[in-house]
Amino acid sequence: METKLKKHEVYKVNTEEVDFSDFRVLLVYANSPMDNLFAVGLSSIAGMLKKHNIDYEIFDTTYYPNDGRLGVNKKHMLPVQSKSHHEIMAERLQVAEFDYGLVGIKYIETNVYDDFRKKVEKYKPSVIMLSTVEPTHKFGVELLRKVQDLKIPTLAGGCFPIFSPNLAIKDDAVDYICVGEGEYANIEFCKALATGKDAKNIKGIWAKNGKEIIKNPKGPLVDMADLPMLDFSKYDPKRIYRPMSGKLWRMVPIEFSRGCPYKCTFCSAPVFEEQFKDVGTWSRSKPIDQIEREMRHYIDELGVEYFYFVSETFLAMPKKRFYDFCKMYKKIGLPFWFNTRPETIREEKVKMLEDINCHRMSIGIESGNQKYAKEMLLRNATIEQIIEACRIVSESSIELSVNNVVGFPDETREMMFDTINLNRKFNANSHSCSIFQPYHGTTLHEYCVKKGYFKKDELAEDLTYASPLTQPHITHDEIQGMAKCFALYVKLPKNMYDFIKIAEKNDEKGKKMHQELMMVYKRDYAPKAESDVGGGTRIIVDPSKSYSGDAMSRLIAIQNQN
Repeated sequence: METKLKKHEVYKVNTEEVDFSDFRVLLVYANSPMDNLFAVGLSSIAGMLKKHNIDYEIFDTTYYPNDGRLGVNKKHMLPVQSKSHHEIMAERLQVAEFDYGLVGIKYIETNVYDDFRKKVEKYKPSVIMLSTVEPTHKFGVELLRKVQDLKIPTLAGGCFPIFSPNLAIKDDAVDYICVGEGEYANIEFCKALATGKDAKNIKGIWAKNGKEIIKNPKGPLVDMADLPMLDFSKYDPKRIYRPMSGKLWRMVPIEFSRGCPYKCTFCSAPVFEEQFKDVGTWSRSKPIDQIEREMRHYIDELGVEYFYFVSETFLAMPKKRFYDFCKMYKKIGLPFWFNTRPETIREEKVKMLEDINCHRMSIGIESGNQKYAKEMLLRNATIEQIIEACRIVSESSIELSVNNVVGFPDETREMMFDTINLNRKFNANSHSCSIFQPYHGTTLHEYCVKKGYFKKDELAEDLTYASPLTQPHITHDEIQGMAKCFALYVKLPKNMYDFIKIAEKNDEKGKKMHQELMMVYKRDYAPKAESDVGGGTRIIVDPSKSYSGDAMSRLIAIQNQN
C-alpha cells in the first residue's frame, strides 16, 4: 500500500488573485564544485514557483572552483582545496575517471561573489532564497552578505536551517529562515511580500523583528501527490550530465519518497521523523503513476537517458509498491541507480531489478565492526547479512557500490580495518569511503560535542574533507590517509600493505607511493568502463593501459627513499 500522509490540516495556498507580475524570486544554490546532479529540494521549490506563475531565476555556484570561497573551515580543508568532490573521489579510486570537458563543462573563471552581485543588480529580485546544507552554509551566507546593502529580503532554507535554526538565523545577512518543508511555506511567504502583508507570521518561517526572533511553528507536511514536477529549466543545460561508471549520462533525479524507517545516529532521517511528528507523518511516498508521468516528461523534454531515484532506503518500500514500480518501469527501460541497505536485499528483488534494467545499486555498510555499528550507530545488519546482500548483487548484472565511513567518534585504526576486511570479502564495482562529519541535529553531533571532540557551534564539512573531530587517540591526517587509501587496502593483496601505509602520508614520499599504487590498481584491479549499458554520451578511455613495467621494483624504490 502507498504510504498515506497523516494530515493534521490541509496545506494549500491560494494565489489565484495575487498579482505576481512585478514579483521576482532569485533562488541561490550554494553547491559544492562540480557536483553536477540537479538539486532535488531547490528544484521542487522551483517547480512550485512555476506552478503559481511566480517568475524566478537561479544563481548556481556549481561551476565555480573552491579557490577563493570564504567561510570555509581552512583548518580541516584538504591540501588541494580547489578539487571537486568527484575529482577527490576519483583520486581515492572510488569512482571511475571521467572528463566533463567532453560535454563542454569547465570552471567559471570569474569571481563568484562579483558575478552574484551583478546577477542581483540586473535581475532585481523581490526576495532572495538561499538553499544550503551544513558544509555550504557559510559560503551561501557570504554570498548574501555581498548584496546586503541592496536591502532585499533574504530567506535561507535547506537541511542546515531546519536542524540548526538558531545558528542559521544568527547571521545578519539572513532575514528569514524556513524551518520545515519549503514548497508551500515559501509560496505563502511570496504571497505575503507580493501583497504587502506581514511575512513574519507564516508557519514554517522564522523571522527577525528588530532584535527579536519570531519563531513560528512548523507548517503541516505536504502530500507528495500534490507536488509539481521538479523544474530544471533555469539551470545551465549542461547540468544534466552526470558521471557514472566511466561515462557521462544525461541524468535527472526522481524524488521517490521522503523518510526512512531506520534510526542511524549519524543521519538526519530519524531527526526529521522526530521533529515533524506533531505536524504529519514524515515518511511518505510519491504515487507510482505520478513518477511515471514525470519520467516520460523528462525523457521527451530533456532527452534523459538515466534516472537516479531519490529515496533514503529505496528497497524498504512495501512489497506491493515494489511490484507496481517494477511493472511500471518495465515500460521505461532506461538504466537507473538508487541507494539502499543490506537488510532490504533479496534475490527475488534483485532478479526483478535486473529485468527492468537497473544499472547500479549503492548499499550502505558504513562500519565493519559489528559491535560498534550496533551500539554506536544503531545499525543492526549482521556481518553475515552484509556479505550475503553484496554477494547477491555482485553475482547479478547490476553494478554494486558499497558506502563506508571512517573517522567515527572513538573509532580506532583497528576498527577501520574491520571495515576494510569486510569489504575484502566481496567484489564490488566501487568501495567508496567518506569521512564522518558530525552534522547538526544528529545524535552523533551531540555525542561529539559532549565528548569535547567538536565545538557546539562549529560547522561540519563535506564528506570528502578531513575529519573535523579532535580526538586524543587519532589525528586528522591519519583519518584522511585511511580514506585516501581505503580502496587500495580493499583491492590490493596484503603483501602490498607496507607500501599502502606509506601512501597514507601526505608528504612527498607518500604522494609518490600513492600515485604508483593508483596505477597498479587501475591496471589490475579497477572495474573497466562498460562499452555499452544502454546509453551514455562517451566512453572515457582507461588511462591504465599506458602503465607497464615492473611495478614492484618502483614501489620498493620509493619505499627505500630517505
